[in-house]
Amino acid sequence: MRLLSPRELADALGVSESSLKRWVDAGKINAARTEGGHRRITLPEAVRFIRETGAPLARPELLDMPEVAAIQQRPDTARGAEGFRQYLIEGDAAGARGWLLSRYLSGSSVAELSDGPVREAMHRIGDRWQRNPEGVFIEHRATDVCLQALAHLRSMFEPPARAPLALGGTPEGDPYIVPTFMAAMVLASVGMRAVNLGPDTPVSALEHAYAHHVAAGSQPALVWVSASARVSPARAKDLERWLTGLPATTVAVVGGRRGHDIAENHARIRRIETMADLAAVAVELLRFAAT
Repeated sequence: MRLLSPRELADALGVSESSLKRWVDAGKINAARTEGGHRRITLPEAVRFIRETGAPLARPELLDMPEVAAIQQRPDTARGAEGFRQYLIEGDAAGARGWLLSRYLSGSSVAELSDGPVREAMHRIGDRWQRNPEGVFIEHRATDVCLQALAHLRSMFEPPARAPLALGGTPEGDPYIVPTFMAAMVLASVGMRAVNLGPDTPVSALEHAYAHHVAAGSQPALVWVSASARVSPARAKDLERWLTGLPATTVAVVGGRRGHDIAENHARIRRIETMADLAAVAVELLRFAAT
């Protein structure tokens, strides 16, 4: 991971190096020291400081964020959530990455971005798939661009190595990749280590993954299932059986527009509607783990 010197971060923010060093020494920015005593700042820490203080980025390219610099020069194409959808439709991966990262740096949470512009854009593009012969091409390309943007944003997070673990995916037969990827990203953004098994995941694969991590000494604190496509009664029953059989120390969460296929009203399984709900569950777990 790249380490920034005070001068590099100061230049990116458009402030003096002496000011930046004072912020480090005052504890406003966490920094490590080299063997020679020089201050070094991780990129995730720089991002945290920018988000929490609202510090403007004068030269984002110095933080390896050329997409953000490009967005700053293209205000006509970046207005509101419509800007993000337009980047997806056009297949503009750099624009989508820059738009999403700019919003995150400005203070929007990953859950807010997922529940808002990302969900809205993908929903509207999906509608276009049903009504236009070229829709399949547009929708598939947009999905790829969206995933690139989400993955780029996820690289800004650095959960602690010993942070609680979360594990999840979509049910077998469910091909939707974006919702479960967003779930993993939301969990990582609040400080959990997230292992996403992706779309079309059999219950047996979830079972093996869970057992693997338990054997490695890292029992998952949370398991999520994101169901966007209809879940057959047989698969729903298998998932419910497995989720309700997990240890009480693991929280089972089911979300997605077809989540009710798996768990409508079950005390052992938390049914969530939004990524904000998922983030709230994760924050609750992290607080409990810290006590």
